[in-house]
Amino acid sequence: MKALILSCNTGGGHNTAAKAVQEVFRLQGDDCVIKDALAFGSHKASDLVCGSYIEIVKKSPKLFGEFYEMGKKVGQYNVSEKRFRSPIYYINKLYADALHEYIDENRFDCVICTHIFPAEALTHLRKNHDLNIPIYFVSTDYSISPMLEETLVDVIFTPHIDSNITFTRKGITKDRLIDSGIPVGQRFTVAESKENARKALDLPLGDKIILVMTGSMGFGDTLEMTKGILEKSAANIKVIVVTGNNKELYNDINEKLGKDNRLVLIGYTDKANQYMDASDVFLSKPGGLSSTEALVKTIPIVHTAPIPGCESENVEFFTKHHLSLCAKDTEEASDLATKLLTDDFLRNQIIEAQKHYKYANSAKFIVEYIKAGNV
Repeated sequence: MKALILSCNTGGGHNTAAKAVQEVFRLQGDDCVIKDALAFGSHKASDLVCGSYIEIVKKSPKLFGEFYEMGKKVGQYNVSEKRFRSPIYYINKLYADALHEYIDENRFDCVICTHIFPAEALTHLRKNHDLNIPIYFVSTDYSISPMLEETLVDVIFTPHIDSNITFTRKGITKDRLIDSGIPVGQRFTVAESKENARKALDLPLGDKIILVMTGSMGFGDTLEMTKGILEKSAANIKVIVVTGNNKELYNDINEKLGKDNRLVLIGYTDKANQYMDASDVFLSKPGGLSSTEALVKTIPIVHTAPIPGCESENVEFFTKHHLSLCAKDTEEASDLATKLLTDDFLRNQIIEAQKHYKYANSAKFIVEYIKAGNV
């Protein structure tokens, strides 16, 4: 099979999900390519759109939440009227011809979207250019994406059967919904003992460990949260902070807290799975991918305050199903993290709920469903 995955650089989660699906295709000997959908317009346009998106989310999260809610209403209006399409549709149709040419030239057997933008472009192609290969959409958050209901994708892979109601309420029929879970990399699906993970990472075997990850865009006041955890923690607590590519955050934390030998500061790492295996509690923003990675690893989660929109809906799903605790601010986040270290009953409750609700290998399921030709 030859598959095309279309993603977008508005946050790391969409690309991470795309890579997880690509990984399984390639392990099974198939040809699979990932492309930034907006780059079919131009790389400059892609950088501008994605950069603007990230800046709005970082600097004006409330405004982003308002845009998110507006998008949900626009999508519903367009479906009910059956005459209109959203502005997002018209923006993404601008590069649809170039995308169509690329699909035809490379003779792909199917297209998989991990973002709403390419789903809109492909909807235009299906309506106006007789695109006749299967189109799949992979959800990367625990609720329907705004305006997904106006697209003409064949199958939507949803995060959980319990989240399907957010799709059907928007008019999407059940026969298009396949609850697969959100796809994560294969290394997250393999369990490693805490002892082996700590030995591999050169971490103390007897200490309690709190893992803090900031997400691909470095949201939240990680410095204050880390400081709060250290102030409340005993000598046998280690706090691992992974700042990713955010060098400014790394330097800031190192300058202000680096002398505390309980702090383990990590920049970019490709061993997030091992750090999760090695840790007792995980703190993270409620992104769909990072939350799912922790869910699959069955590590107790403290979610930091969500950005209004999809993250709020992720938190709602996780807390409703007892999969995480959610903090309203940095002080409560540090309180909940230290509480989970000592409250065995609460920690075990979360772990048992995670075992019950998680999907073991979503990426493998998605690939096998697509290759079975169920469309």
